[in-house]
Amino acid sequence: MVYLVLEVAGFAAMLGLWLAAGFGTRIRSPRIQEAHYAFMRWWLGILNRAASRLFRLRIWIEDRPEPRPGPVLVFSRHAGPGNSLMLIGTLMIAYRRHPRIVMLAKLQWEPLFDLMLNRLPNRFIEHDPADRDRYIRAIGELASDMGDRDAFVLFPEGHDFTIPLRLRAIAHLRRKGHLDQALQAERMRNVLPPRHGGVMAAIAAAPQADIVFVAHTVLEDVGSFGELWRRIPFDRPILARYWRLETDEVPKEQQALIGWLFGWWERIDRWIHDRRAAPVDGAGAWLPPAH
Repeated sequence: MVYLVLEVAGFAAMLGLWLAAGFGTRIRSPRIQEAHYAFMRWWLGILNRAASRLFRLRIWIEDRPEPRPGPVLVFSRHAGPGNSLMLIGTLMIAYRRHPRIVMLAKLQWEPLFDLMLNRLPNRFIEHDPADRDRYIRAIGELASDMGDRDAFVLFPEGHDFTIPLRLRAIAHLRRKGHLDQALQAERMRNVLPPRHGGVMAAIAAAPQADIVFVAHTVLEDVGSFGELWRRIPFDRPILARYWRLETDEVPKEQQALIGWLFGWWERIDRWIHDRRAAPVDGAGAWLPPAH
């Protein structure tokens, strides 16, 4: 019911913003773009509060980095229903960022997402090997010309984590002759091996941007929204960890960059393993207080 009300409110807001933009003629103007981000922030905030009250949904961010200005490239693991919404909510509400999101084209089947997100600098892509180069170029274009409040968001695994997808990804690396990467992927039990093409394109397009790696756990145990519904209310918070790296920590050479990316994914995998094995103390909350 809450989501239905938010959906209707979203369509009403999109109509109002379209009219305010001169029947869409000024939809890309800074003022109208800022108004869209403000609505997204409000919409996600309402959704968060409803989820917290109705479902006891909480996020506990470990060692939360202090906000500081400058563009960032956010590379997050991908697992569980709603994990991308939670990440975007944290970036927008806690960090006051303007996200530039790379996401799967199938999300456009959600009418409000289709309408709202296509008005902002985002990219919808598909996993089509024939169009790989075009999508990588689009990722690079999205990461370019970022301002101090912008946050480019990419999920390098490409899919939500599942055990069958992990095995398929390892087999794919072996077929392509990437044996070292396949061995690394076999050691990682909680994540899919990262796809490096989009990551490299984003870093090349925004060499001035810091890098943020994001890990989270608990949602990988929930395979679908149906399973999510059966687990309500949640008996433990979702755990998350953000690492922010400065530009001088990023390798410049291609093979070194790929190895560095896999090394960070191994670190994310170890963090997930350790948190899944340990008991959780404290209540936590989805969004930390804004500074």
